[in-house]
Amino acid sequence: MFTCNACLRRAFASIANHPLRPRRIPPTLKPFHASTQSRAPRKSAYAESGALAEATKNDPNPEKDSENSRAPRVSKSQEWAAEKQLQYLKDPLHIAEYVSKTLGKDRFEEAALITRKASKNTKVVVSWNYLIDYQIRRDKLHAAIKLYNEMKKRAQLPNAQTFTIIFRGLASSSHPKLAVSEAVKIYNTMLASTSRLKPNTIHMNAVLQVCAKAKDIESLFSIAETANDSLRAPNGLTYTTIFNALRSAAEESARGPLQDLEVQRAKTQAIQRAKAVWEEVVSKWRAGSVIIDEELVCAMGRILLMGDYHDANSVEALVQQTMMISVDDKVEALKMPEEGQSLDRPKADNSPRPHVDKQKIKAPGAPAISYALPGNNSLSMVLLALEKSGKTTKAQQYWYIFTKQHGVVPDANNWYQLLLTLQRGKNSWRTASYLANMPSELMGPKYFRTAMITCLRDNLNHSAIDNATTVLETMTAKLPNPDTKALQIYLALAHANKQYFLKQQKTKKAAMEAWGKQLARAIENLWKPYTMLARQYENDGPESPSKRQVITLARKMIAACDRVIFGEMLPPEVEEQIKPKRNALNRVVVRHFEQMSEMYPNRPKDEEGEDEEDFTEQFQTRRVMVSEKRSAAEGW
Repeated sequence: MFTCNACLRRAFASIANHPLRPRRIPPTLKPFHASTQSRAPRKSAYAESGALAEATKNDPNPEKDSENSRAPRVSKSQEWAAEKQLQYLKDPLHIAEYVSKTLGKDRFEEAALITRKASKNTKVVVSWNYLIDYQIRRDKLHAAIKLYNEMKKRAQLPNAQTFTIIFRGLASSSHPKLAVSEAVKIYNTMLASTSRLKPNTIHMNAVLQVCAKAKDIESLFSIAETANDSLRAPNGLTYTTIFNALRSAAEESARGPLQDLEVQRAKTQAIQRAKAVWEEVVSKWRAGSVIIDEELVCAMGRILLMGDYHDANSVEALVQQTMMISVDDKVEALKMPEEGQSLDRPKADNSPRPHVDKQKIKAPGAPAISYALPGNNSLSMVLLALEKSGKTTKAQQYWYIFTKQHGVVPDANNWYQLLLTLQRGKNSWRTASYLANMPSELMGPKYFRTAMITCLRDNLNHSAIDNATTVLETMTAKLPNPDTKALQIYLALAHANKQYFLKQQKTKKAAMEAWGKQLARAIENLWKPYTMLARQYENDGPESPSKRQVITLARKMIAACDRVIFGEMLPPEVEEQIKPKRNALNRVVVRHFEQMSEMYPNRPKDEEGEDEEDFTEQFQTRRVMVSEKRSAAEGW
């Protein structure tokens, strides 16, 4: 029965299909013979080795395999090439140089493979540092941390430079919240008693910068509390980072959805914390363990400028304490020129200047105290403090000390801050004098606008229009194209002096005649810069914003001419000299609006002057309010 194959198959089939036996699904078995499908052609080892660098270079995300898997897939040809290369690289220095050159060509996978192969029998910590730095500079935090952990698993002990690279890379990361968590975790691991390597001052400062960028003040102070007097002794950069972080966090709260009271509370808390830290800085500075520089002084001063009048006023004491620079009214060494004199040639003063000695008499063995050197940053800080406290008369004295005695070369920001401070004090003469001495390469339209506004605020001074004319001449001489806004403010100043003439002259007719002469002179002074602008934008279309500014100036000049002519303020022969200019201005304005009507038929007629600020009405209204308050005060 079992000798025949057919009978054997029938016997087994009857057993499998027996009704008392439960049916089971037979498993799917693979055939014993291999399939006849064609296999893919195998690449040669040399082809795979040559394609390694090209594949790494063209891959937009070379860390994809290393992030998604525990170990990146490496072909046998790549391993063979790496082992062959290591036969000629025995010294760790040569391996590090080869890894650095390979990373410079953006061949990260090849450099990582060489480093992993060399880690079996050689200490290549520097090579691992290069790999971590490469990933951090490309803002790949996860890949960098994985390399750090892999480095430790391969018995490559991180050194101090490894942690410095990680912390500084985290400080420049575009993910500050993630960077703070990683930095604090690694830093606390270094602080553990079982840690082989303890953090030093460089590591602490780097972690503080990470917290400062994320505006995590609580983490920042927790890291700062780990400072000691030996390995992690705080230095000037430590306190500078803390001050900048406090100021940045307070300013961030002002830009947020918080209410004014909450913002003020946040600023007050930041100032109180900064003052407490500054006491520690001063004590360590006097002990000789901390060096104070300009950056540290300005970091503290900028925090004080966020406060009220008293905080801003204490900036002068801060500068005197750290830089030995003070302005005392009793000292006659600083004799500034009065109004009408040149700032370049002050009065001759043969009296000896007092010598300020910064070296104080100390006991033998006492630590030497070095004062901070003033610079552009501290000069801007002092001028801003004077502007906020209102002590603008000291601005020229501080300017003289910084620029003449300490040799500070003012930059564009220093000049602009000086003009803003003088604007607060309504000192139009000094503004015109300083602006005339300003280097031409630093000049811009905003400086002349600020100077013109200063003269406008000083409109009760009979010399304000003369000072504004000096500013106008300086702008015409040193700028390639005059600023249209500055010219409009100059014309507004000529209108704003009306109250001065009404108070000075005995009769209204004499006052109106003097005012008319001033308007006529202002039109004459504006004619040259206006013609320069008209030629500059003559070929521009009516939709050009620059040309619209020129047309607005022309309309205001026409209004001034009409006021002089129809108000009968001047003799007829003077009015005849103004009429041709008025007619020329009117032709330009009419032509402009005709072109605008062709381009925009449905455009309103008075749209051109809607966005312009009427300085005349603004200051006339303000002058009336001031006069009413003075009258009420005199009556009381």
